[in-house]
Order: sequence, then structure tokens, then C-alpha cells
Amino acid sequence: MFSCVIFDFDMTLVDSSYAIRDTMNMLAEREGLPEVTREEVLSVIGLPIRDSWMKVWGRFDERWLADFREMFIQKEFAGIFPFPGTKRVLESLAARGVLLGIASNRQRPGGPLKAVGLESYFGSVVGMDDVEKGKPAPDMLLKGMNDLGGTSATTLYVGDTADDMIAAKDAGIRSVGLTTGNFTPEALRAAGAWKVYDALEEILRLFGTEGGRGE
Repeated sequence: MFSCVIFDFDMTLVDSSYAIRDTMNMLAEREGLPEVTREEVLSVIGLPIRDSWMKVWGRFDERWLADFREMFIQKEFAGIFPFPGTKRVLESLAARGVLLGIASNRQRPGGPLKAVGLESYFGSVVGMDDVEKGKPAPDMLLKGMNDLGGTSATTLYVGDTADDMIAAKDAGIRSVGLTTGNFTPEALRAAGAWKVYDALEEILRLFGTEGGRGE
């Protein structure tokens, strides 16, 4: 059914919540800002970094971003880990000839993708620096679909936030919502999810690789 699959990155393929929490708190200590909890981090993962910091701290300084990138980002990368089953899913899809892409509201998702050893699976990696508007606008998904040579009928998008589902709907492609982030099944469906699963490996049902048949 699908010849292309585009994935969100944070809390879809990897658990980055602890790493982001810890590096945000390093910045908070340096700048005299309130500490953040993992629950607060989960509530903003998927937003562009400026928007997430505005939501958590109520302010944003461009200098923080430069300092974060220079001093903290490698430490953050070291604390990001693929979810159990992520590599199995990517390997299974690649073995079936499915083309894979990333669409992330990170500025440059290639860095953390490489840090966790997943970069070789993807023929398209799209971040905020590559498009005019991030998710929930459909720009990233449309670019990824174009990069991979897919169509709206042959492309699937997998993400964990309402913005992911909205972006897919506006791009005209079907989406799977994962509850691995901070959104309930009801919220993901309300935002336009075609399917909702609790674990990434469940998307293999759509390709007939679990139980011998597709949904």
C-alpha cells in the first residue's frame, strides 16, 4: 500500500525527553530560569525550540539558542536513545523497498539522527532550516514526499503529536499517531490520525510483516 514512510523524530523514533530536560536545566541554571520537569518537556516536544522555550519559561533570548547549540547540544545528543523496536521497524521497511524520510521541527535533525546511528536508513531528512514553515504546516511532509518520489496515496506519516496529524492531513496523506509522546489516542484521532498505536512496531501491521497479513 505504502512505498514511502516519513517519520517524526523526537518521541516517535527516539526517547529524547530526558536528554532535552537535562540540557534545558543546564541552560536554566546558567540563566537563572526555573527548572523544568520531564512532563513539561513532553508537553512541548515537537514544537520549534523557540516556541517550546516561550511556552515553558515565558521568554526567549536569541543568545540562549547560540549558547545551547555551542555548549549543550552534544551532551543532549548523547542522551537520546531509539525506542525498543525502532531499528527493527526501519530494517523491516527498508528490506521491503519502502523509502524512508524524517520530518522534524528541529532546526537540523541530521545531527541527532547521526548521533543515534539511524541516518543510513533515510533518503530524506527535513528540518526547520529546510522549509518556510514547520509543523503543523504541511511544508515538511510535502518536501519529504517530493524528495522520496512519493504521492499522497503512497506516503504514510508517523508522529506523536496533534501537530503531526494536522500536518499530514493538510498534506493529503494518511497518518499514524503514536501514544509514545504526550497525546492521548482521542487527541490524536481528533487531530486527524488515520490509525493510532501504542508502539512504533505496530505500524508493521500495515505492511503485512506481523501476523502474516496487513490491516
